[in-house]
Amino acid sequence: PKVSERWFTNYDWFDFYRDAKEAIPPNMPESRGHEVVVTCFVDANHGGNLKDRKSQTGILIFVNKAPIHWYSKSQATVEVSTLG
Repeated sequence: PKVSERWFTNYDWFDFYRDAKEAIPPNMPESRGHEVVVTCFVDANHGGNLKDRKSQTGILIFVNKAPIHWYSKSQATVEVSTLG
């Protein structure tokens, strides 16, 4: 599927993760090539199937804007509850 990064909103998480730092091992080798960007998108549709009210979950993983893995799963069963 064609996915555009313009469909997603960028958020500034600095206020929430002000002191976050990437854990870099001291014995990590120096990079020998170009930077690699890994991006992951996850979404869920809770009860979105109007016929059986099942939920669906999906994931897309990109490396340098190329999709390398995608997964979509529909909920197997629907739990019914009653009030009263």
